Amino acid sequence: MAEDTIATLLIWGFILASSLGPFLFSWLVGNWHQKRIIERLLEREAALPRDNLSTLSTTLPGKTIVDSQLLLANVVSAPSRWQLFLAGIKSIFGGNIKHLDMMLDWGRSEALQRLREQASELGYDDVINLRMETSTISMNNGGRQKGGSFEILAYGTGIKYL
Repeated sequence: MAEDTIATLLIWGFILASSLGPFLFSWLVGNWHQKRIIERLLEREAALPRDNLSTLSTTLPGKTIVDSQLLLANVVSAPSRWQLFLAGIKSIFGGNIKHLDMMLDWGRSEALQRLREQASELGYDDVINLRMETSTISMNNGGRQKGGSFEILAYGTGIKYL
């Protein structure tokens, strides 16, 4: 009788581990990884002396522009299995999906930071007429749409003053 109980517990343990294990692993590793990349982004943002991005389409009066160029930076990211699982549950009941909001917020911040860094590396003083676009990327898997990744593109005109 005890052997049957142990065998049953082992079978149920294997079933639970194989079905919930990937989600649990995704949750643990995903949270650790996302915290790490957000910390690195904040460090990179703090390293620049000032924010050189502007949505204005003109420069400050009295400044002479000597060079300009279109600058662009993009980020592509996808949610973890855990985030997709939570989004699927939340979509049944409706409401805000906080995990996907956080992912989009990170993507926007990362694209803007890459644009700032690119402007600084190329020697541009400011980036004006800043714009952002977001698009989704999905893969076709045997007739079914799969995925939920997104691309954020940030672009603007880099300018150098005299």
